[in-house]
Amino acid sequence: MQNSFNIWFLDKGIWLILIGIAGIVSVWLISYLIFKGLKLLGVDPERISDPNSQKLVNNIKNIFVILVAFVVAGIPSFFGILSVLNIGESDAGLDWAIGASYKLIVSNGIPILIVIILAYISLRIAGTIMPNLIKLYLNSGTRAGEHSSENEKRVETFAIVIRSVLRIFVVLIAVLTVLSILGVPVTSLVAGISILGIAVGLGSQSLVKDVIQGMLIIAENQLRKGDIVRIHGRAGLVEDLNLRRILIRDLDGALHIIPNSSTDIITNLTSQWSRVNIEIHVSYEEDLEKAIKTLNNIGDKVESDPDIGKFIKEKPRVWTITSFSDSGVRLKFVGVTQPGKQWEVRTQVIRLIKIAFDDEGIKIPYNQIRVIN
Repeated sequence: MQNSFNIWFLDKGIWLILIGIAGIVSVWLISYLIFKGLKLLGVDPERISDPNSQKLVNNIKNIFVILVAFVVAGIPSFFGILSVLNIGESDAGLDWAIGASYKLIVSNGIPILIVIILAYISLRIAGTIMPNLIKLYLNSGTRAGEHSSENEKRVETFAIVIRSVLRIFVVLIAVLTVLSILGVPVTSLVAGISILGIAVGLGSQSLVKDVIQGMLIIAENQLRKGDIVRIHGRAGLVEDLNLRRILIRDLDGALHIIPNSSTDIITNLTSQWSRVNIEIHVSYEEDLEKAIKTLNNIGDKVESDPDIGKFIKEKPRVWTITSFSDSGVRLKFVGVTQPGKQWEVRTQVIRLIKIAFDDEGIKIPYNQIRVIN
């Protein structure tokens, strides 16, 4: 049973392939010669000035050439294939041809037609309806401020993979079903394909893991081009990502290529919104309420700044008093900004804090060494 397909292939399969190739080549060659002959005889639609008439004549010529080539070469090849399939089942010589054709059309033709129609419908679903469903699902997780072109690219990348997998699956099932209807022993063939698939899967485990993880990253919109992220100990700007790897450019200009399978933990520093988080030390000798009021005034000033204020979603405020230290009190100064703008806002805030503390005489404690002779 395991070698039934091998026996069938050696006995009939090789001849079927040779006859099929010969039929295809013959149809193409006859069509080519007829086209050349008609052109030499002056039958050339390009000479017709009217576009509609030119299109009509060209269609009639193509249909005529294809029919002639199929009658001359295609039908003999078809009966040749039938004769090979009939070997060992009938000893009636060439008289079996019409009966075999009738049997093929009536007994096998209708099931094959149903399989082809179902496969076509499945391919249409995979090609049109499925991408729309994927788009609907992925758009539900679209981030605020995400450009439509970036989202479309993300959706299309994911849809291409799903569409390709579904098409391969549908075509493979349809081909195996048609072969089974025609009497080809497909059991051992399926076993061989399974063994080959396992071998390929074992040999490319890392690639498969990269692709699966890449699909999850794209589907869940974990990061996108232009984000600043930290992955696998590397931080920087995402220059590009696909189903296999992520390209990250760090502050030194080095380009890190990270396989998707290595992205167990992704820290996205610019997803939807960012935060300015500054811890400020105030000396024990200073008026704490005065320091808090000064910091909150700085938040108001930053929010009204024409250059920096447009990046702020929630103006910085003293969030809490975190703890006591050896030299003072720790205050948490926090604000919310647009994604990726936290460093620019933080720079301006620290600058204004230093200026305001100097003007108000508020001291920031720092370690000092006193030397006594």
